[in-house]
Amino acid sequence: MARRRLSEAIRWQIIGMDATGASFKAIGRQLGYHYTVISRLVRKHRQTGDFKDRPQSGRPRVTSEREDRALLRIIRREPFSTSTVLKRTWLPNRHLSTRTVRNRLKAAGMAARRVIKRPRLTDDHKRRRLAWCLARQRWNLRTWRRIHWSDESRFLLHVTDGRLRVWRHRNTAYTPRNII
Repeated sequence: MARRRLSEAIRWQIIGMDATGASFKAIGRQLGYHYTVISRLVRKHRQTGDFKDRPQSGRPRVTSEREDRALLRIIRREPFSTSTVLKRTWLPNRHLSTRTVRNRLKAAGMAARRVIKRPRLTDDHKRRRLAWCLARQRWNLRTWRRIHWSDESRFLLHVTDGRLRVWRHRNTAYTPRNII
C-alpha cells in the first residue's frame, strides 16, 4: 500500500504542534495520521534540523515527462496500437522495453482492455431506433407481453482474431472511439 506523502505545510504544522507540547497521539488524531508517522518526523527534525525526504534509491527514469505526454498524444490518435508498435513509433532512436511503454500508460491511468464489438450505427440507424422507442414509450406490460422476442444471433462482418485491445481510461468502454 502506498504511503500518503506529508506536504511541507503539514510537516511545519506537526513541528509547531510538537513545540507547543502536544503529544504525538494528539497531533496524529487532529491531522489524521498515525502517531508513529508524527514521531518519526519529529525525531528526524530534532536530529538533523530538517524534515525533507532523503533522495530515493532506484533506477532513474528513462523518459522525461514531456516524452510521456508525447506517448499519450500517440495513444489519442491510435488507441488500438500494441505496446510493441508504440515502442517503435514513440521514441524510435531509443532502446525501450514494451514494459516501459505499458508502465507509462498505466501511470497515466490507461490500460489495454478488450475492445467492445458492436454493429456500426449510422445517424439514420440511431434516429430510427429512437423513433421506435418513442412510439412504444407508453406501452404497458400487457402490450409488451404480446411481443415475441427471438434469440439473438451474432454475425461477424469483419474478421478479427479476438485479441484486439484498446488503450483507454476506466469507464470509457462505450465511447464511440473505443468500439469496433
